[in-house]
Amino acid sequence: MKAHQLMPATLVLPFDTRPDLAATMDIQIPALAWQPVEDHRYRRTYHLDGCRVEVTAWQDDHQLCFSIEDSNENGPAEVGDHLRGEIERILRATFPVQIADLDLGTHPILVALHQRYAGVVVMWADPFEALVLTMLSQNRSGETVRQVYPQLADATGGATPAGLVSCGETRLREVIRSAGPYKAPRLFDTAVHVAASGGRGAFADRLAGLSPREALADLVALPGVAHKTAACVLVFATRTRATLPVDVHLFRVTDRLGLVDHDGRNTTATREALIARLLAHGGDVTLAHFVFLLVGRTTCTATAPACGGCFLNEHCRHAITAPPDPLPPEAAT
Repeated sequence: MKAHQLMPATLVLPFDTRPDLAATMDIQIPALAWQPVEDHRYRRTYHLDGCRVEVTAWQDDHQLCFSIEDSNENGPAEVGDHLRGEIERILRATFPVQIADLDLGTHPILVALHQRYAGVVVMWADPFEALVLTMLSQNRSGETVRQVYPQLADATGGATPAGLVSCGETRLREVIRSAGPYKAPRLFDTAVHVAASGGRGAFADRLAGLSPREALADLVALPGVAHKTAACVLVFATRTRATLPVDVHLFRVTDRLGLVDHDGRNTTATREALIARLLAHGGDVTLAHFVFLLVGRTTCTATAPACGGCFLNEHCRHAITAPPDPLPPEAAT
């Protein structure tokens, strides 16, 4: 996206703990709609009332700042009061609380995670957007989703159910190709179902009115949606404290840390037992589940965990029993 001079901040959201925007925007599903740009900022486009509204986010001491601009062919312009008010409402909902505000219990590992990631904001997303982003992320990197989603949003007027239906399955296949063209029929059929059931707002209202178990079953009934995808939607869109998504990072990291025990096979029974063990520390663990992904993507990688430099090593059973990290070549001579 072409760089341009930013307007002054239109909206400022203060936080008690200094925000960590980079970690916030790393791996959470709602963050995949945002693009990293210059000067450690992030940008995304909202499609509202037929208008493209460009929002840029950055951190400044104990606050997140946002510029809100009407994106058109002639360059950025000021947004009208109505649109600006709606975007501000969405942004306040998208960045509501931080890890510091959650109760993760008293287990030493969870206390250390709470302290390390205190400034990370726990993001929110509209349920249908969360569903689309999660489906795109299946077996694909976050970087790929960040490339594909803006194209999909532009082609469908904001990735709405009606927009996806209007776009058609063939065109969807081309737009999302790098995220997996095989997902196009699933996205299209899901959009048809949601559009026929009243659209995006009705979809959100329905999930909000169901029990967690009912909402999970409702989502899993959709094409291409299994437990992990459904749980992502419920955590990020409805703030459920009854389940959480289990991906390869969380499965590996929680086992190495000793928070759970399993034989390495991610069966349904193993997944449910893992979720129950984590929820025993309190419901807020669901909202903070992605901190295990952050650890898994940085120090606790699958093949070469950097135990010596990990902030959790004094509490981690794997680090205690693992051999020391290998010396770099220059230090080994």
